[in-house]
Amino acid sequence: MKKTRRLLAILLALLFTLPILASCNGGGNGDSSSPATDSSPSQDAPVVSDAPPSDSADAPPDPGSGANADRTLNIAASQDSGTLYPLGVTGGFVGILYCLYEPLYDTMADGSRKWVLATALDRVTDLQYTLKIREGVNFSNGNPLTAEDVMFSMELCRDNPQFNLNVKVVDFEKTKVTDDFTIDLHYTEFNASQEPGFASMFVIDKESFDEVSLSRNPIGTGPYTVSDYVVNNHLSVTARDDYWGEPAKIKNIEFKVINEDSQIINALETHDVDMSLIQISDADFVKDTLGYDVTISNAGYNYITLFSMQPGNPLESKEARWAVSHAINREDIAELLFKGRSEITDYPASEAMYDFEPRFADINETYSIGYDPQRATELAEQTGLIGKTLRIITNGSSPYNTIAEIVQANLIDIGINADIINYDQATYFPMMMDANNFEIAIFNPSAPSMLAVDVLAMYLTFIPLGWEGPDRDRYGELSQSAISTADPAERSDKLFEAIKYFVDFDPWYGLCEVVMARAQSPDVGGVNYTPAGSIYYNEIFFK
Repeated sequence: MKKTRRLLAILLALLFTLPILASCNGGGNGDSSSPATDSSPSQDAPVVSDAPPSDSADAPPDPGSGANADRTLNIAASQDSGTLYPLGVTGGFVGILYCLYEPLYDTMADGSRKWVLATALDRVTDLQYTLKIREGVNFSNGNPLTAEDVMFSMELCRDNPQFNLNVKVVDFEKTKVTDDFTIDLHYTEFNASQEPGFASMFVIDKESFDEVSLSRNPIGTGPYTVSDYVVNNHLSVTARDDYWGEPAKIKNIEFKVINEDSQIINALETHDVDMSLIQISDADFVKDTLGYDVTISNAGYNYITLFSMQPGNPLESKEARWAVSHAINREDIAELLFKGRSEITDYPASEAMYDFEPRFADINETYSIGYDPQRATELAEQTGLIGKTLRIITNGSSPYNTIAEIVQANLIDIGINADIINYDQATYFPMMMDANNFEIAIFNPSAPSMLAVDVLAMYLTFIPLGWEGPDRDRYGELSQSAISTADPAERSDKLFEAIKYFVDFDPWYGLCEVVMARAQSPDVGGVNYTPAGSIYYNEIFFK
């Protein structure tokens, strides 16, 4: 199995020149084609399998014309955060916000940049750039988009612990609005993930800003506006007549909140929804029996178990965390979730990350040996874990629950008790922010940059886990040195040193690659996803 995975890694490296999905069209005219810096990827995440033919040959109808003019596109959604305020949405509802809000730019499957609300990011020096904002764009309330709105959105991210990573190295003392459509942008230091971070920042109208109002009535520059929203039930949106870009080809979209896998299959079977994420185990049935197009692709991130490292916690010592890591049967997790379409990950992040190298894998015995109940038992006895009860928390989704149940069974097999505690998505992130709330948390770290150096430096700041002291400081120095290095080869060497430190202390344990299965009705076209999961709904059409 190990040899198979190593050969696969080499094969995937060759496949990096192939697109994962058809790219979205760039919006507007007159956009600058200034290249991304070295931090921008120039390769793709690999396709796993089963992608249907591209829709590019299908000519979309004129908006609002034909027999489908009044037809509503129904999409299954999950993990409603209970708000539509962009800095409060996590999980499955993030992608939905692209109906309503837009970023400055996006990174497409082939590594190219799609300019959205910005038209250029021109380098002056490594630490200074000129950011040009698109002219002629209005928010849904009629207010014009200006550089002040972009600056305001950056400041909102800066002041929000969950979203300040979008502007992690912006120097707010030096960065200034120089005219209505220009920002003199300065960084405090080079950071390989800063430019991709802007792709995750939705732009908000400064003049009308009201966080409470935006939770139900968003005001964005996107192609749709909200017509009805019932938390944990549905979100209905209607196409704007005054949208600045390519008009939406479908007038009405309804997102139906369906969190149970069996209910999603029922909705597809009764044609209650046209599009949905589905479980890999359902892919063949949905494709062959129900007649939907099914796309299966590597998501570009992996499942992990986060460990609480708080002083006094049962997993405070790295040997205790090694015990849990050796106890987890990752092959069972990959097989049960993905039916042979996924591989276990042999380092903390996804092997589909652009900067992954085979030397990053199998550095520690927790990865090179992996599942070893005997070694796990020895370490558990050594660290006093036998007979203790560990709390495993999840966001309540089916994949997280499945992983938690396997981990629970694995721990019980070596004499450690485990309780599974399920939260809803809105509650889960705050629970993870305090490592007193768990011993083990199921998670899937990702980044728009698709860079492991970003993931491994970012998340231990974002989710601290209670790791403090000289060892944490040393890891911070290693990881930050890597991400702050402009030269890719030097950055890789520094990342390698940081990974060696990371897997020794084992703050989280990589499980398996996430593979996504998406179903859509064969009469729906123009559906394209970026590696970060964004989707441009105005490009979708009924054939």
